[in-house]
Amino acid sequence: MYVNAVLKYYTGTIAADGKPTTPSGGGSGSKSGVKVIEAGETLIGKTRYVFGGGRSQSDINAGRFDCSSFVRWAFEQVGVNVGPLSGVTTDTLKTQGQAINPKDMKPGDVVFFDTYKIDGHVGIYVGDNKFLGCQGKTGVAIASMEKGTYFGDKFNGRVKRF
Repeated sequence: MYVNAVLKYYTGTIAADGKPTTPSGGGSGSKSGVKVIEAGETLIGKTRYVFGGGRSQSDINAGRFDCSSFVRWAFEQVGVNVGPLSGVTTDTLKTQGQAINPKDMKPGDVVFFDTYKIDGHVGIYVGDNKFLGCQGKTGVAIASMEKGTYFGDKFNGRVKRF
């Protein structure tokens, strides 16, 4: 619990290999933040959610993703490596990038939700209190983070910029 509490406020940047790095600006409102959203949006309506899916090329080819493998795939499309195909999870994603105050979220930032566990779900912030993610009932889709909605009530305030 302590580590999770500290990581919510950690402002350093850690790469997949555990070494400090400089953020790529993926969520800074820059071109790469918009491009990761554009890449992810190409899968809307073409996927289905499978817990643990998206960790092999055959899963990806068949459009089977879970939330973290979708985030990995979208960032890979714009040249940002957030970890190996078979090993990216919400737990590995939350240790990467730069922590961002939720008030400062920009399109392309990665947002976390406490669903079946702390940081059990992850998606890509698109702006306007919405995020792009791979969810159980919809596959890849844009969902609301407004208070009173399922994900709005599950958003835990963890935001990372890769």
